[in-house]
Amino acid sequence: MTARPVPPTEASMLLGDLTWPDFESRAHSGYTIVPVGALEPHGPHLPLASDTMISEHFAARLAHGLGGVVTPSIAYGIATEPYRLGGTFPGVISVSGTTFTNLVGDVLSSLADHGVRRIIVVNSAIDNTAFLCEAARTFTERVTDARVMIVAWWDVVGEDFRNALAAETGVARRDDHHAAMVESSLVMHIAPDSVRHEKAATSPGAGPPPRRMSYRVYPLPPDVATETGIVYTAEEAGAHLGARVADQVARQLEAAVRLEFNDPRGQ
Repeated sequence: MTARPVPPTEASMLLGDLTWPDFESRAHSGYTIVPVGALEPHGPHLPLASDTMISEHFAARLAHGLGGVVTPSIAYGIATEPYRLGGTFPGVISVSGTTFTNLVGDVLSSLADHGVRRIIVVNSAIDNTAFLCEAARTFTERVTDARVMIVAWWDVVGEDFRNALAAETGVARRDDHHAAMVESSLVMHIAPDSVRHEKAATSPGAGPPPRRMSYRVYPLPPDVATETGIVYTAEEAGAHLGARVADQVARQLEAAVRLEFNDPRGQ
C-alpha cells in the first residue's frame, strides 16, 4: 500500500515522490519516518486498512512538524489475536513474524545504506510491536550510529487525556480498545468516506455480550466470539472527537521525538 494523498505542501515529504538526487541530499539529515500498519477487520464499520491509515496520518504530520521524509507504508503486519477482533473474520491478510521482522530489518538496513541514521517507526497495530523491537534491536547492534524510535499513537496520547475523554463521554477505558471509540473517531476524522457510520453502533449479535480475555486460548472459546466483530463500543465515536485526539497525539508525538533525538528545534 502506498502512502495516502497528503496536502500539496507535504508532497515532497513522501520518499516515493522524490528523485534519487533529492533523496541523496536529504538522507544524511532530518528524519526518515516509516508508517507501519496492518490489514485486518475493525468491526463492520471501519476499513480493513484502518491501522495503516492512522500511521500514515501521523507520519505525515510528524514530517510536516519536524521536517523529514515519509517512506511507503509497511501495510502487512502480524495477525491480531482473534479475541481482540471478536472472532475470525475475512480480511486478516498478514505475514509471519519471521517475514515481518526480516522485512522491517531490510527496510532499515536499506535506508542506512544510503546514509539515514534517524528513523521513526510509527506503528498502529499492537501485535507488530515485539517484532518491530526485535528488528530495531538487531539493526542498531549492526549500525551503531543509528537511532530508531518505535512509537504508536496510544503511547503518547496521555493518560490524563484518555481519562478525561472517558469521563466526558461515559465510555470507560475498559470499553475503549480495538475499533472502539477513540480508534473509530480517528478514522472518522482521517478518512470519513471510508467509514460505515451507521454500523458503528452495531451490537455484538444475538445473545449475551462476548466474554473478554486478558490471555490467549486456542481455539477461541465460543463465548469470546461475536457475530459482527464488535467487542468494544464505538457508539460515542465521531470525527470531532477524532480531530481532538489527532491534535493531541500529533503534539505529543513531536515532543517525544524531539526529546529522544535531543532536538529542541527539529530539522
